Amino acid sequence: MASFVQTGRRTKNIVEFLKGVANSENSIKYKPERGKKHFVYVVGTPVTTTDENGNETTSYDAIALTADVHDWTDGDGYKSTVCLHDIVRTAEDGTILNTGSCPICENIRKSWDIYKYRMAEAENNCSLTGEEREKFLESCKHQFVSERKAKEAKSYIYILVALFRTDNTGEPIIDKSTGLPEYELKVMKLSSVRAEKIQTQLENSGVDFVGSEIVFEYPDKDDIRLVVSQSTTAPVFSKRMITQRYPEVLNKINETASKFTWEGIEKSFPEWNGMTNAQADSLMEKYFSKWDNYIKELEVNPNAKYLEGTTSVAPSTPALETTKDTEGVPDVNEIFSGLNI
Repeated sequence: MASFVQTGRRTKNIVEFLKGVANSENSIKYKPERGKKHFVYVVGTPVTTTDENGNETTSYDAIALTADVHDWTDGDGYKSTVCLHDIVRTAEDGTILNTGSCPICENIRKSWDIYKYRMAEAENNCSLTGEEREKFLESCKHQFVSERKAKEAKSYIYILVALFRTDNTGEPIIDKSTGLPEYELKVMKLSSVRAEKIQTQLENSGVDFVGSEIVFEYPDKDDIRLVVSQSTTAPVFSKRMITQRYPEVLNKINETASKFTWEGIEKSFPEWNGMTNAQADSLMEKYFSKWDNYIKELEVNPNAKYLEGTTSVAPSTPALETTKDTEGVPDVNEIFSGLNI
């Protein structure tokens, strides 16, 4: 039986991806750290090409997967799964596990219908006026959007990087036994938006994404969302690159990376556990059965009400704080579960 990671689309090109658009200490998941600078080498497979004049050029193919991911929150907390669209799997006994359709995608319209219903109810029931009413309804809007149980899948890239261990001055910590900088291989999960920003910044500096070294500087903030959204990135230029100053460490990284496999990645990124179509159908039935019943009742009773997630009490004071759904400020659950940086 094929695992979900085997269905992942391996990619060698960051630009093409953009066009297409267990938290243990030993986890392979890359995680930001408040108040820290991270020196990262974007691991690539060296590829040498020769032009008609015999000149050799070395470029790097990414070691990466791309995936579209659905996420939602229910009573059990944050959940996510790779989109099931186009995934076809069968069990060893021939039982069909995934048909290539995605029940979550198929229920997105319902989730928006519920959102519209809830907003209409909030508007009708709200007794506030003026600015207080506007603030309340704006906060309802963002809350109801985030509470949808079937959301559009977001595109991510999971890319292999080497995270160097450095001291307080940013200098690499040297392994006494080898005389080389210490590092760990990590998988960095980037949203398409974040990846595009980094790609553009590197291009403007004349640097290729794969094979580059990047400094990620994270602010000392209590809110992990701000640690991520207010972080800065900067390319490390040739003379200061750790892999240039210590050429042998690059050989070691490439040797280590050549043994890397994606199997077991679901331990760090739960969305890669995936689900069967039967599981997804059952989940959507759980989330939308009351709405389906409401639609059926509406055919015979024009006064039918959908009560799930709505209130019949008109608020006299704002019940919700206004939130701003700013692009680049991911949900805290998403950060810890998927690390959308």
